[in-house]
Parts: sequence; C-alpha cells; structure tokens
Amino acid sequence: MQALADFQTTEYAQMRRCRMAHLHGEMIDECFGDDQESVTVNGYVHSIRPDLTCWPMRWSITVETYSRAELSLALAG
Repeated sequence: MQALADFQTTEYAQMRRCRMAHLHGEMIDECFGDDQESVTVNGYVHSIRPDLTCWPMRWSITVETYSRAELSLALAG
C-alpha cells in the first residue's frame, strides 16, 4: 500500500521539477535532505505548498510514495 509523505526543500530547482511532474502526472525520483541525511523518494506528487514565513523560501511537498518492488511489479504487468 502506498503512503503519503511530506518533505521540505529550499531548492528552487527541486521544487520546480516536482511541480512539473505534478502538472504532467509523472512520477518523481528525487533525493530530499542534505548529504548526511538524504532520502530518495519515488512516487506521485500530490501537493506543493510554499512556506511564506521564512527566508530562504521553503516548500512542503506531499508525495504518494512507492517502493522499488511495487514499481517493478507495476511495470511488469
């Protein structure tokens, strides 16, 4: 079963890639976090919300995550 997960980013280019994937209904394969604690996420973007109270700008991205095993089963069928 897929789960919704929230991630935050301050990188404009990463937010832009997620927004374009959301608009076109494509899956993302993004790495969120810094070098020591990074998380690779596969799935569909559900929402992108800006946090207007901080600088640099921060975005909260909600993703319906999929594991690698679920992706390989979905592509095989």
